Amino acid sequence: MAKQQKSLKGLGARYGIKIRKQYTKIHLQLKAKRSCPQCGSKSFGRDYVGIWSCKKCNLKVAGMAYDIKL
Repeated sequence: MAKQQKSLKGLGARYGIKIRKQYTKIHLQLKAKRSCPQCGSKSFGRDYVGIWSCKKCNLKVAGMAYDIKL
């Protein structure tokens, strides 16, 4: 059996396979569940480009655009 790859349905058959793979990788990385560095809850997410915040303890952190490196 062939290995099943995750792909997003939003792009369809447009833009070429390389762009779709890059888009899928970044999108899955952006939407991944993260834990808050302060309180440890899973409600830590991106508000704006480079601004990450926790909805439970209201911690705001500046980081990278698609991922946060702490």
